[in-house]
Amino acid sequence: MTDAFDAAEDEQPEPNESDTDDDFDVDRYLDALNSDSAPKDKTVGVAVTTETHAFYHELQNADEVEVNPAQSVRDHLEKLAHRHPKVFERAMRKLEIEREF
Repeated sequence: MTDAFDAAEDEQPEPNESDTDDDFDVDRYLDALNSDSAPKDKTVGVAVTTETHAFYHELQNADEVEVNPAQSVRDHLEKLAHRHPKVFERAMRKLEIEREF
């Protein structure tokens, strides 16, 4: 399915060839990306070493550490979305296509 999305995107005209794609509201998705009110119902799998996994759980459970490792990952993904806006927009367009089906 991802290949079909990529193929469809390749068939899209360049931004200066068409003004129809300019109405896509990326800011709406950026606002929802790491929102506290948005439900956290999806997970992202990241392979880590046994040592990293143990450290992650220790960070979660340590009372003296004021950090939420899961939130830190979400924050980093949000920063990456701002740093790579074209990639983020492509992901949100694919999400809209998935939601239509």
